[in-house]
Amino acid sequence: MPTLPVPRQTTNFKKKLDFGHYASHKNRVQIVKPAVDTKPPVAHTHHILKLSKLQCEQKKINKIEYENKQLCQKIANAHRGPAQVDCWNEYFSKSLNRETRNRELVRITVENQGILKRLGDRKPHYDRRASELDWQNSRRYIRNTTKYIVSQE
Repeated sequence: MPTLPVPRQTTNFKKKLDFGHYASHKNRVQIVKPAVDTKPPVAHTHHILKLSKLQCEQKKINKIEYENKQLCQKIANAHRGPAQVDCWNEYFSKSLNRETRNRELVRITVENQGILKRLGDRKPHYDRRASELDWQNSRRYIRNTTKYIVSQE
């Protein structure tokens, strides 16, 4: 493929063009404004001043004040009036089926102890030594067939 001839420029003309491009680039660099926003984020009042939290705190304070007022009134009444007994013994009604529940509890306890004794008397179904030998054989087979070293667990 034939190459096209490149037009020749004089060196002075080329310097003027280069200087013009440089001057326009320098002008654009001086005019440019930063693209990164360096201002602090906008502070929203509902993030700082939580009204629902303040309302809950006010409710708690009101409740505490009300209870304190009630206690003060009770103390004032106790000092003002005659002595009264305020710790009466309360007798609870006895259950009519207490004996039945106790007998049922004893029966269940005896059954549970019998089950526990039968479980303790049972012999295991597998031979521990045979299982241990089988595990050692499988570890040896793995060690013999693997390329990398197996940990000694």
